[in-house]
Amino acid sequence: MDNELIAEMKDVRATLGEHILADGFEPVMDLEKSHGSWLVDERDGSEYLDMFSMFASGAVGYNHPDILAKKDRLAISAQNKPTLSDVYNSYYADFMETFSNTAIPDYLPHTFFIEGGALGVENALKVAFDWKVRKNMSKGKGEKGSKIIHFNQAFHGRTGYTLSLTNTTDPRKTMYFPKFDWPRITNPKLSFPITDYVLEEVEKNEKLAIDQIKKAITDNPDDIAALIIEPIQGEGGDNHFRDEFFIALRQLCDENEMMYILDEV
Repeated sequence: MDNELIAEMKDVRATLGEHILADGFEPVMDLEKSHGSWLVDERDGSEYLDMFSMFASGAVGYNHPDILAKKDRLAISAQNKPTLSDVYNSYYADFMETFSNTAIPDYLPHTFFIEGGALGVENALKVAFDWKVRKNMSKGKGEKGSKIIHFNQAFHGRTGYTLSLTNTTDPRKTMYFPKFDWPRITNPKLSFPITDYVLEEVEKNEKLAIDQIKKAITDNPDDIAALIIEPIQGEGGDNHFRDEFFIALRQLCDENEMMYILDEV
């Protein structure tokens, strides 16, 4: 390999460091040679088993042969960025049909595409606020419906409304930013292995959480727009919950006219 090119590649971090906070991982990813679950370091060809997968956004790995086989089609999509909410094309329709056939269950036929998880949550909250306030206004209760029930150790993003929901181990992600004082509930997470003692403790914590939710509803009459939970809390610690708890949450939301939002990565 050309020595000048090697030097140029080794300067990647230095170049980036002049303009951004370059505190990422040490390897310089070779976009052409990385393959499958293996990330190749452009500097010396070292291969690393990727247990990161770009925050789980790279589920199919790198340079998948089926994707490479359609790179010309992908190039057309990459070089043109239409506003898909208003300007449609056949590629979009093909994707929507495939996505519907492979990933959308019959009982959830509708989609709303947006760039990123936090903004997905933001829009779900806005839908909930709009729905709840309109419902209250139709009943003569005024513009009420401004609060969201959420859980300890939740991570829903670091934008706008989501700052009031996220509360994981690193306080720097939300400190010093204005936040809403919305009801925060005990998360009755499982621990493994699931023993009889663990189940007993989880059931106690589930009851505590349900009681806290009921109190939040009582303390904020007609003002809870939604309840949001991650089916598996990721950044909060890989926390899992029992199916029975999700069913109880669904029932509470139905009984109290609150939207039930599942933030699933």
